Amino acid sequence: MDENEKNNSTPQPDASADKHDDAVSDLLDGASGTTDDFLDQLYSDSFADLSADFDSLLAEFRSIDPDTAGAEASADAAAADSTSDTPEMEDIYSYSDHEAAQSQRKFSESVQQAMEEEEAQVERAEAAAEAFDLSLDELDDTGTDFADAVEQASASETEQRTQVYSAADVRRAEQETGRSAQRKAAERRSAQGAAGTPAQTAKGKKKSKRSLLPQKNDSTFEIFRKVLFLVSVVVVIVCLGIIGNTYLLQPHLEKNRQDKIGDLLTSGVSDADSFKKAYGNQELPAGARYDLAQFYATNDDFYGYLEIPGTGLSTPVVQGKDNKEYLRKNFFGETTKYGCPFVNVENTYAALDDNTSIFGHNMEYDDLVFGELEKYRTIDGFKKAPLIHLETMYADYTFKVYAVFLSDADADSSGWFFDYIFTQLKDDNERKEYIAEIDQRKLYSTGVDILPSDKLLTLSTCAYDFGSERLVVIGRLVREGEPAEVDVSKAVVNNNPRMPVKYYQRKGKANPYANASKWIPNA
Repeated sequence: MDENEKNNSTPQPDASADKHDDAVSDLLDGASGTTDDFLDQLYSDSFADLSADFDSLLAEFRSIDPDTAGAEASADAAAADSTSDTPEMEDIYSYSDHEAAQSQRKFSESVQQAMEEEEAQVERAEAAAEAFDLSLDELDDTGTDFADAVEQASASETEQRTQVYSAADVRRAEQETGRSAQRKAAERRSAQGAAGTPAQTAKGKKKSKRSLLPQKNDSTFEIFRKVLFLVSVVVVIVCLGIIGNTYLLQPHLEKNRQDKIGDLLTSGVSDADSFKKAYGNQELPAGARYDLAQFYATNDDFYGYLEIPGTGLSTPVVQGKDNKEYLRKNFFGETTKYGCPFVNVENTYAALDDNTSIFGHNMEYDDLVFGELEKYRTIDGFKKAPLIHLETMYADYTFKVYAVFLSDADADSSGWFFDYIFTQLKDDNERKEYIAEIDQRKLYSTGVDILPSDKLLTLSTCAYDFGSERLVVIGRLVREGEPAEVDVSKAVVNNNPRMPVKYYQRKGKANPYANASKWIPNA
């Protein structure tokens, strides 16, 4: 209450009071014998007036905030001046601002304690989740315990403040406190975000594992479903690994091998001294040249170097201890599905036989190693590459492509297969028979002639018309004094080449050679 309000609340003398004083004077002047009566009347009237004024002041004080310092002092003074007959005021104004602040702080500390207790319970729940797989129901109980703690703190604070505030004030304080706690909890959950609490995260991981791995309490169908899913995942991973290895890794490694071959090809030696300087005391086979000695020094299974101009085929050729050693091993001894082209183990090392056979891989999805031979399926492919070069440790050889045909590496129902990998034939008649067998099978005539005495080079690789198919390229050696040239304009397509039995079966066609003779070398 300000100073003006105090002045307005204090009774002021008015005109009625002046009139009363004049009446008293008149009474005293004219009626001295009645002084006692007059005094009694005066005392009674004054007391009544004072009582009314006090009641008015008391009513005004009760409507004023008891925390105001001036009002509190006036209230204390009014209480001291009041008579014993006046009812005592309720001890509602006896608490100072300091006491109210202490009460509020105690309440806040109770709420904070409840929140800390809730956080401690969450931490205990996290530890329990790791050891005993805490259930969601237990986590819900944690939230319930927190709500109970807040409610108990609110009830305790309400009891403390009943002496200071009215019931309505306490209820409002409880509501504000509850809303504040809810806001803090919502902010904490929002901060945690999608990751959730550590306990929830740990439980999510465990739940994820349980959803993938069979559990003891799973039904038979559920176990089967999970096992099938896991097997499918493993199969997919293995397939991806195979695909990556087949189409990416292995071709990359093979191209690196070809680069190393190119480097080796340009690092040749010319004589015994340079060879000894480069490779120490290593010796070459008797009568061998030094032209390709670096290949022999790298791998003593080296037979020669094969190259087909007009294609990308350029590779060293080896001769192993059998015809399987280099199926999965390259020239440098490294394991690879491309292997290394190798000469038939039965062929002579230092000279050409009647027929020298070289085998190499042809992958369906690239043209590495002998994949370039696929170009010979057409006349156009032949016209681009009509010559084959083979350089050994003993001589250089050039062959003209004579024929290209398809064969079957497997025997037919009678146990017979066309054997084109022989090394020698017993006489010219048998050589003529073999040439006739080739002429039946060749996809086109190249215009190159052939004699029974000619040396042959046979290149054999996989084909993919059917499972055991082979693509075969036959070259005959350029004769002494003959130009190493081919008139490719003479090439003519064979409209009815003899194919393997499986070819006709797969195409659903009649085999026009079903009754043809079955040639066997050196029979």
